[in-house]
Amino acid sequence: MNEPTVGNPLDTLQNAENNAWTCVSWFQKISDAVASKTSRVFGRVVATVVSVVAFIPALAVDLACAAKSLYDRKITIHQTLDPNLLVISKADGHWQRYITDEDVRKTMEEHARFVAENIQDYPYDNPREAYDYLCSNVRRISLVTQEGSNRVKLMHQVKHEASIELYDIGNGRLLAISPDSHQFYDQLMMHTYLEKLGIPTHETKPAVIRWHFEGSPYSKAAYIIPSFKAYTEQNAFVLDTSKAYNTSTVLDDKKLLPDDTEELKAENWDELLNPLVKDIRTLIDNGVSTLGDPIKVILVGKGNKFHSGGSADYEVRAFPFTFSSKHFQHDQFPVKKRLSAKEETKTLRAYIHEVVNMQFNFMARLPQEWETLVDKLTRRHSRRWHFL
Repeated sequence: MNEPTVGNPLDTLQNAENNAWTCVSWFQKISDAVASKTSRVFGRVVATVVSVVAFIPALAVDLACAAKSLYDRKITIHQTLDPNLLVISKADGHWQRYITDEDVRKTMEEHARFVAENIQDYPYDNPREAYDYLCSNVRRISLVTQEGSNRVKLMHQVKHEASIELYDIGNGRLLAISPDSHQFYDQLMMHTYLEKLGIPTHETKPAVIRWHFEGSPYSKAAYIIPSFKAYTEQNAFVLDTSKAYNTSTVLDDKKLLPDDTEELKAENWDELLNPLVKDIRTLIDNGVSTLGDPIKVILVGKGNKFHSGGSADYEVRAFPFTFSSKHFQHDQFPVKKRLSAKEETKTLRAYIHEVVNMQFNFMARLPQEWETLVDKLTRRHSRRWHFL
């Protein structure tokens, strides 16, 4: 007798379905009913005759049940022996992550259920042609969120980052979509984790979008984040020196330090940098690496929810929000292992380099005196140096 393999929650479902053909079920019921009144042989004969006549109707019933089953199992959450392992099955395979944080795991289960209830028509990842058509030709889509559904207009593409397309959909919101479904889960997981750690990042909400291509309906998981303009209206400025002109425009040429501050004196940066340093230490201690990703920081003013409440009118804080790749899926979230002192120093320097560049000149390469300041500030705020 074949038993399902431990750790594969789909085997039991598949074995049950193989034994549930309607024609087989009808044959057994008719045979048993007739045999109880006559004989076993006569029961099988009658059941065979009836099954030949009823084969087409039985097949139709099976097809209808199969279609419903396929729809119901587009995304299914499975219980496993390991409570930290979240397994989500889709028609095209498994998605699973080892999530040790209970709050993050529960949130991801809620997101998966939302997607399962609202994805329609195509259970597989959409064909590339349909996705490309969505990105290049579709101007209005159906948008389903946890608050309800409506039609929205894709006003314009804001940016393209890590194969994720961002579209302005009005009301201070951006819609993020990507060709690969694993990116949707990776982004939601990481943003959920950062929010719990107290690290500024996008407030991210799951969504399902629907559109038509060549007469066929398609649907896809996506997510919604605040627009960059929405942050500005709340006295916060998302800064990215790789987009030097845009960042300079957002800041309106304001400096990070007060005008009467001696800029090259390292201790004069403490009040501005302390919240950022705390964020980086939190990321390092909780195994979150931003090395290799675009360095993003946010300048937050008093009254903004990300401001620490210190005496400085403006503070700089980490603002990571790109955590997915089209080339690979993350095995686990969050990572429990603490990163090394070398990784901490490298991360700290990368962020401080961006902040110093914002203070002085976005459009020019830092001269030696500014680079020296970056080194001084890195040593000053690195925990590794405090123990030497």
